[in-house]
Amino acid sequence: MNGLLRRIAIPALLLTCVVIEWSRGGDSLPNWLANLSVKTGAGSDKVLRILIALELCGAMFAFLSSGLSRRVAWLTGIAFAFSGLAELSAIINAPGDAAVPASMWIAPLVGLAIGAGTLALLMRPNPTPAPRGRISALKVIGAVAVAAFAFGLAGRLDLAPRTNSRFSSSGAEMVVLNPSEWVGMTMAEAGVARHVPSLTPLTLEGTKWVVFYSPTCGRCHEVFRTYFSGPQDGNVIAVLVPHGPGVQVLPSDQPADVECTGCERVSLPDTKQWIITPPTIVKVENGRVTCVTSTDYDRCRTPADVKQ
Repeated sequence: MNGLLRRIAIPALLLTCVVIEWSRGGDSLPNWLANLSVKTGAGSDKVLRILIALELCGAMFAFLSSGLSRRVAWLTGIAFAFSGLAELSAIINAPGDAAVPASMWIAPLVGLAIGAGTLALLMRPNPTPAPRGRISALKVIGAVAVAAFAFGLAGRLDLAPRTNSRFSSSGAEMVVLNPSEWVGMTMAEAGVARHVPSLTPLTLEGTKWVVFYSPTCGRCHEVFRTYFSGPQDGNVIAVLVPHGPGVQVLPSDQPADVECTGCERVSLPDTKQWIITPPTIVKVENGRVTCVTSTDYDRCRTPADVKQ
C-alpha cells in the first residue's frame, strides 16, 4: 500500500466508522467492547466517545503525515481484525441454542475482512523505503492540538444510548429497559422513545406519570386502583409491556386490562421480549424524568396526586 493510498483510504475508512457510530449511537459498539465497558464501570457512552476520538485522531494523523500514515494503517488493520474475531467469538460462544440472526454475522465478518485486507496490503514490500521522520516541537504541538480537537468533538456529540438487546432461547430479540438510569433524561435520551415514539410529545409539558404494566400482573392492577383511580385528564400514560412472541401466558382471573379512566394508552412492540419490572412508575416533569420506582410508589405518586 503506497503512501498516497494510505493517506486517503485510511482516513476515509476511519471517518466512515465515526459517521456510523454517531448515527447509531451506543448500538454501534461491538458486543465485546460493550461488555468490557460494563465490567470496567466506564459505561458504553464513555467508551464510544473515546473510540470516536481515537478514530478522529487516526484519520487526521494519517492524512496530515506520510510517516504516521503507515503506523496508523497498521493499528487500524489490527484493530479491525481483532474486533471482528472478538465479536465472532462472542456470537459463537453465546449461551442458549437459538439460531443467531444472519444480520448479526455481517458486521464482524466485514470488519475481519477489512482488517485482514489492510494487513495483507501493508505486508507487501514497499518499493521505496519510507524516510525516517524526525520529532520536532512543532509536530508535538500539532499532535496535541489534533488530540484536543478530536476528544473535544467526541465529547460534545449527541449520541443515542445503547438499547441493551440480546436474543432469547426462542430467537426473539430481548430488550432490557433500565428506568433507574433515566433520571434527568428525556424519553428520547433514555432510548425508550425509539420503541414508543409518542412518549416524547406526550411528556413534553407539565407533570406526567408513565406507568409500565402487564395485564396479568396482579400488583399492576392494585397500583392503578390505589394511585391512579378517578379521571386522569391525560396526565397518566399507561404503557403495556407485552409478553413477547412465543411466550405462553397462563390463564388469570385478572381483568383484561387495568382500570385507568382518561389515561393515554400505548404499548411496547409485541415483536420483542421486554425485560422490565412491572409495575414501574416514571414521573416526568416538563420533558425530563424526575422520579422512578418499582417498589416504593409513594416516592413518585403520593395520595395527594390522585384525583377522585
